[in-house]
Amino acid sequence: MYMRKNKDISMLSANFGSVHMNINGNREVILEGNKGVVEYGDTSIKINTGKYMIAFSGRGLHIKCMTDCDIVIHGFITSIEYIM
Repeated sequence: MYMRKNKDISMLSANFGSVHMNINGNREVILEGNKGVVEYGDTSIKINTGKYMIAFSGRGLHIKCMTDCDIVIHGFITSIEYIM
């Protein structure tokens, strides 16, 4: 896991086995390794990654883009939870 910071950009990147996640500030998450959307709402989005789920909480959450294995989540992200 590493963090890169400069004046305008704050990014956290992490690898969890076959899942890779980039967090850009508290407004955007790019998740590689998506196996499907379990729950979708403007305050909560849950993504299946195969071995576990990742739950995003916040306000104004929406899926900006989604492919077979990648997903981009936008909004005001207040928490990220890993669910076994």
